Amino acid sequence: MKNLKLAACGMDCDECASYKVTTKKDLDAAELMLPWFKSQGLVAENEGAEAVLKLAPFCTGCWNMKNDCYWSGCNTCHFRTCCVEKHINHCGECADFPCKRYTEWASNETYKKAMGRLLALKTP
Repeated sequence: MKNLKLAACGMDCDECASYKVTTKKDLDAAELMLPWFKSQGLVAENEGAEAVLKLAPFCTGCWNMKNDCYWSGCNTCHFRTCCVEKHINHCGECADFPCKRYTEWASNETYKKAMGRLLALKTP
């Protein structure tokens, strides 16, 4: 397994467009985010991916969280808070993993890969 930058939930930061835009100024990742920013009225219809880059930072990873991160949900992320309280690096290190709350979250197609990643890390 490659060297991962894991979020508390098991998402690989290097696969996240928000993280790539913030840390690498990745124009391709900004292009992927552009439709959402336009739909929210944060970027004008005639603007391109460069406008998304100008709005960063979005995410520096949940373990490098700063007050100026775009996504305010990081401060209230249940998984991150739980890991901090238990002094663990990610949910996969928890004796209760996968808990009911995590299993419900990971039932979403987008997050199944994160659960699989953490399950693989638990396997000796």
